[in-house]
Amino acid sequence: MEKKLDLRVQKTRAALAKALHELMCQKSWDEITVTELCQRAMIRKATFYKHFGDKTELLIYIIQELKRISFEEVSSLYDSPPPHLLYTMVFQHVMDFIEENEPLVINVLHSKSNAFLRSVLEDDIRREISRHIRQEEPEDVRASHAMLSAIYAGAIVSCGVWWVTQKDRPPKEEIVEQFTQLITRLYLSQQLPLEALGDALSGTENDAVFF
Repeated sequence: MEKKLDLRVQKTRAALAKALHELMCQKSWDEITVTELCQRAMIRKATFYKHFGDKTELLIYIIQELKRISFEEVSSLYDSPPPHLLYTMVFQHVMDFIEENEPLVINVLHSKSNAFLRSVLEDDIRREISRHIRQEEPEDVRASHAMLSAIYAGAIVSCGVWWVTQKDRPPKEEIVEQFTQLITRLYLSQQLPLEALGDALSGTENDAVFF
């Protein structure tokens, strides 16, 4: 009985997510109502409110599912991926989603809820990265786990937003490659002793560490 209930919940949420995606390709986020969502998904409003308080909660759920799938796919490929590889693969997933759902993403960016929804995505990624860093990396006196996770999450979201809003934007693959290089450089710099890091940043004997 419990499995049937779980499947019913999954189907309801999938139908609402699909309905929201379709509506956001047709009209602005601010204009969409719960009534329209329910009509498009063929679900009663009472059922909607059993799962979500409003349309924003539905969108947050979709964002969290994107994050969950992204991290699960990375974990399925590697038992314990190096942190910088995890970050770049998450960025790849974010960029793929943006490219495949550009009308939806642009819609959100132009909405009144833009800042709030971006902060939700960034905070969700930050928490997951922080959890991974705590498992894989000792606390670094030069950069705390909290600060590092905030830096990486902010970079992932900000780069994706910057890319999708450019008129003459470079190919996605080029941006992913550049992001990978920058994140790898930053990660490797964390592994250096302070003296070697100073040399690398000043362009002396450790230049080989950087691309």
